[in-house]
Amino acid sequence: MRILYIHQYFAMPASSGGTRSYDLATQFVKAGHKVVVVTTSSFLRQYTFTDTWTVMEEDGIELHVLNLEYSNKMGFAKRALTFMQFVVKSTLRVLKLKGDVVLATSTPITIALPAMIKRSLHKVPFIFEVRDVWPEVPVAMGIINNRMLVKLLNRFEKRIYKKAAHIVPLSDDMKKSIEQRTSVPVRKISVIPNISEVVRFGKYDAGKSILSGLLGFTPQKTVLYAGTLGMVNGLKYLVDLAVCMKKLDDTVVFVVFGDGMEKTQLMQYAAELGVLNTNLWFFDPVPKSQLAQLYYECTIASSFVIPVPELWANSANKFFDCLAAGRPVLINHRGWQAHVIEQENVGFVMHYDVADMPVEARRFAEYINDKALLQQQQVKAKMLAQQRYSLDIAAGTYLKILDNVVS
Repeated sequence: MRILYIHQYFAMPASSGGTRSYDLATQFVKAGHKVVVVTTSSFLRQYTFTDTWTVMEEDGIELHVLNLEYSNKMGFAKRALTFMQFVVKSTLRVLKLKGDVVLATSTPITIALPAMIKRSLHKVPFIFEVRDVWPEVPVAMGIINNRMLVKLLNRFEKRIYKKAAHIVPLSDDMKKSIEQRTSVPVRKISVIPNISEVVRFGKYDAGKSILSGLLGFTPQKTVLYAGTLGMVNGLKYLVDLAVCMKKLDDTVVFVVFGDGMEKTQLMQYAAELGVLNTNLWFFDPVPKSQLAQLYYECTIASSFVIPVPELWANSANKFFDCLAAGRPVLINHRGWQAHVIEQENVGFVMHYDVADMPVEARRFAEYINDKALLQQQQVKAKMLAQQRYSLDIAAGTYLKILDNVVS
């Protein structure tokens, strides 16, 4: 089978982005299939691209890379422009490539256009992977509020689902949203959550300490956040938590590895509140391959989201990385992830309202000092990663879908 894989933000372990597409693609290759990825240079900064398109091969995957930058620091208008640039150029590229099936993974939702055009002109079926439910999420956040535009996007979303041979949302909550708002037959939808890559997160050096070198001391208890510092993530919540914890337990430190449009603002906010470089530190993002060491050195790792219920359906990479590393997960929202954490006893769920922070911080202070509970949760987290969210499980489910679509 020849699989055309369209992902605007494709990343590899040497990159700082999520590697779901890379991990799945390598498994497809191992299963004997040809995988051709159409992407951009945005998360492949370990390479230098000069031409408009570069064709290269990595780990058995044929990559067609468009030299087009993207950053979370971009404004909405500039992001929209990069989306459309990729749509036009990737469509022309995909039409030149042979394939038995197209796998298009959002975001943005416009990623479906090349797949839909390929289907229309060359009769090649496509699978649409939903990482965020558009336009529901940007509408809920107030990013898109023009009624006519919202109406057009809703129609476009429904058309994608109608034309797709199969739809793969990354969580049960996303699936419910799709079912409630559209008339997509249930048989066309399969949930394949994000991946806990246990093998990758098992590669750490117990005798090494990155944090000690960066901080100048060995922290007793560490809360790690590794990811984007954007509008959706709401990291002011973490700063407010650090402020309260400085008074309650100054042996707890918070370390943030990442970048995004709100990083400068967050650092200024932390400085104003007296926690920057006191019990809260900000560092640049690190490659996915180095995250295993950081997760090993931390006590608990975290994932935050602003208080918009539509966002709670997400399938955050950080959640699955925590589990893969055998670390308890700290979150500040409800939804399916909160349910899993509470049901499986693999972390701590805080209330999303910052007005409750004094009470929530006291709860968290008690929790992070319960060594027996933390050790128990570490074991449970790793087991959950292996039994429910492993790469083998995700790839196996995908391969069945691909076979069914092509046959």
